[in-house]
Amino acid sequence: MTETRGPLWTRPAATKPERLTRETVVARAVELADQEGLKAVSVRRIATELSARPMSLYSFFERKEDLVDLMVDQVLGEMLLDEMPPGDWRDALRAVLHRQIEVGRRHPWVMSVFGERAPIGPQAARHAEQSFQAIASLRLPPGQALKLLHVVDTYMWGFITLSGQEQAARQRDGLTEQEWRASTDAYFAEITAGGELPHLAEAGRGGLLRGAAEDWKDDFDDGLRWLLDGFAHNLRPEG
Repeated sequence: MTETRGPLWTRPAATKPERLTRETVVARAVELADQEGLKAVSVRRIATELSARPMSLYSFFERKEDLVDLMVDQVLGEMLLDEMPPGDWRDALRAVLHRQIEVGRRHPWVMSVFGERAPIGPQAARHAEQSFQAIASLRLPPGQALKLLHVVDTYMWGFITLSGQEQAARQRDGLTEQEWRASTDAYFAEITAGGELPHLAEAGRGGLLRGAAEDWKDDFDDGLRWLLDGFAHNLRPEG
């Protein structure tokens, strides 16, 4: 409460409420989705978080789906590199993909959104331009460049999906990481103890529980190298 006693000049100036902007709304929505999942995001909830009237948010978008599109575009902006690494096109593309995975792991809800809509906002366009820039030194015809990026994206998003499976299962079951690990280790040992699954037993728990560890880069880079080496080996000019 603002102090009202004493001379005017000795009282602290009243603080003005922070001006509501679209950037503020979208940033809070992204934070909420990161903390509680996308289902927790609603116009009413965001308005409450920002001490605003729900109707005031509709001056920035017409429906929740529009808000989600804005959230996705903000996350895509986080995926942009400050500077493209010099050198081989493989190194440049790897750096682009690493940034995507790092950001995707910070915002796990975004994966499900990509499966439902086609991001076409301004940051999405800049992100697409960045991907084409990474392979520009190959001087590929547009058709081949598109095919290469589509294949690489399919590999990357599959990797992100698998890497998030264990985390999602832990959260769903209400277990800590240590509890999840102990219970699934015991389960894996039980189902492979009888000798009926010899190949799976030899592969270890990773053959069934494929969530990527925090040090995911080596696993990802091995698969990416196989993929890109195969593409380079079979590269043929169109026509």
